[in-house]
Amino acid sequence: MSALDIQSAYDPSEQLALLQRQCRQRSVAIYRDQALYLQVLRDEVQTATRQALFSLLSEVDPARFSRLSAGERSRFHAAIQDLTKRCSVLLTVEQLIHLVNQMHDEQRRQQAHASREMFQGLSKNLQETKAATQSDQPDSSRLNRSDPAGSVHLSLASPLGTPPVAPRHVSDESQNEASDASDAVMPGDEEEPQQSSDLDVLQSLFQLAGDVMQPSDPVEDWMLDAPSSPSSEGDDYLLPTRPDALLHWMQSMDLALSRRLRNLSHAVNVQMLRAGLAQALLPITLLEAVQRGQMETQPTASNVLRIRLPLAMGELEPGMDVFSILIRTSELEFDSHRLRRCRSRLRQHHQDLTKMVGQQRHWERRSLDREARTHWQTPSDSTPLDSTARDSRSTPTVD
Repeated sequence: MSALDIQSAYDPSEQLALLQRQCRQRSVAIYRDQALYLQVLRDEVQTATRQALFSLLSEVDPARFSRLSAGERSRFHAAIQDLTKRCSVLLTVEQLIHLVNQMHDEQRRQQAHASREMFQGLSKNLQETKAATQSDQPDSSRLNRSDPAGSVHLSLASPLGTPPVAPRHVSDESQNEASDASDAVMPGDEEEPQQSSDLDVLQSLFQLAGDVMQPSDPVEDWMLDAPSSPSSEGDDYLLPTRPDALLHWMQSMDLALSRRLRNLSHAVNVQMLRAGLAQALLPITLLEAVQRGQMETQPTASNVLRIRLPLAMGELEPGMDVFSILIRTSELEFDSHRLRRCRSRLRQHHQDLTKMVGQQRHWERRSLDREARTHWQTPSDSTPLDSTARDSRSTPTVD
């Protein structure tokens, strides 16, 4: 190995460029395996949905479906087939990327709406506080007439309107002294510093609230980010070219796929309710909680959700079981060996990208460390005044 190769092996910029090239090559295989996984899923989602409906109807009330007329049963089957076909069309890489962008915009709108509500609440509380303070303060003219000279007035009102102390320039002092007369003539203007200070406090609280509303986990930001912009070389890529961005892209695809299957499950549950095959409709937020593992479920068939609600119907019954359809990728992969093989390849890509992300962060830290050492070891440039004085000392003087 030559000295140049050894030097490039320890160069952070060279290693980061190498990781980017490897990530660009791996993204082709990731896209191919992701597209294959979705293709197999499109082939099996309709069969899995029908099997889940059969398991649900046979477990809850087998005679409920037979009580429907022939026309109602045919319309129900046609509606389920139409829903699964419409969902299968949307199970592509491009459509899931578009859904990720929609989820990102939805999160932005929710954060903006929450910020506006918080700002309105803070404004309302500030107005109520100012109104209560003004009602507690007595009239100054009445105090000047009734109280003798040198008296002290005690009040329960807190000095919230005290403006912060700030340094003033000399030119500003003359202007303030010139405006003292006009301020004494117009006592209503004394509330302007208080209002400005209150607005400053409100703006600082609003900024703090905006920081709090940001997601705490940086992974969630990457999961909901839009597709990668064009790279620094000027070429357009469908997938990100950085290891961390590509890893979070894979996570975003799983998140969008779960959202798509959740929407299909909710549409099937609505169709069951319309046909009279279900007596209750679980909200979407409850389905999301089950997908995230935030709710305990009861054992049942694949892609069938069974939740025990704490509604006591008698002395011996602890609650009531509610059944619903919830299609999940984990249960689809459990029933299909083709999906399991595709998922195993995606997991291998995930593990390799995790190692690459660790290497990327290592070399990024090395790059920052080298940059800091370069700035620290480089002597600062001398000022022109110092160089002029040094030149004057070095040149001899002629008497």
